[in-house]
Amino acid sequence: MLANKLMTLAGIPWSTVEVELDKELPADAYSPVPGGASLTDIDPAFMRDEFNRLFGVCGFGWGYEYDEDNVVLDTVKRGQGTAFSAIIKKLIFWVKLLDDEGKEVILKIASSGGSVNDVQGYALSGAITNAIGKAASNIGFPAATSAASPKATQAVKKPAAPAKPAAQAPKPQPKIQEPIDDEIIDDEPATAVSEASNFVISFGNRKGQKLGDVDLKYIAWYANDMKTEGDPEKVALQNAAKELLKIRSNGHAVPA
Repeated sequence: MLANKLMTLAGIPWSTVEVELDKELPADAYSPVPGGASLTDIDPAFMRDEFNRLFGVCGFGWGYEYDEDNVVLDTVKRGQGTAFSAIIKKLIFWVKLLDDEGKEVILKIASSGGSVNDVQGYALSGAITNAIGKAASNIGFPAATSAASPKATQAVKKPAAPAKPAAQAPKPQPKIQEPIDDEIIDDEPATAVSEASNFVISFGNRKGQKLGDVDLKYIAWYANDMKTEGDPEKVALQNAAKELLKIRSNGHAVPA
């Protein structure tokens, strides 16, 4: 069967999908890998959005499956304490395609993954995301890269905020630590823990509240829809919201 006759459930020819998977990704599609030295990784939410766009909705056009017998949960030493480790020894990533006669063709790719996190549920979610990303890299989707690579270098560079008049000099931007989604890349455990949930909102109706205490739909709005207009306080809040959204939603759709 010729691959150029196949089409995804999103109505995209497989030949087009191959080009889309191989294209240069935007800078915000990458995020640093905690404990991964100079590595960057694809943001889990971005990856799932791309799969939904190219393959169709998760569960219909693409998905994954694994047997609980292939999941290993454990605790590992982390700093002065311990954290949870999750390893999926075998996960099947699948994509549903249609041939020129409308018959279903299932593409299946075996993979494995692991993650370390302070919360056991997040460790397992990170292991799933890690395994999916490794499987998708076999059909052209970018995997973790070195910061020396062109894509990773582009990810590090961010446009500078527009300059303001002296009377409205911007305040120093609060420092946001690395995210808590500690995926294992090439079996190297992550060590950094996010403090995004402790970020204090400095304006608006929720001024003075910690971001982690705010309803998830507002966090999603801060991350995706809020117009920052170059304001350092809004930029800092949006960055923190994106980090926290990635932790709390694990890349799944946020309820309205």
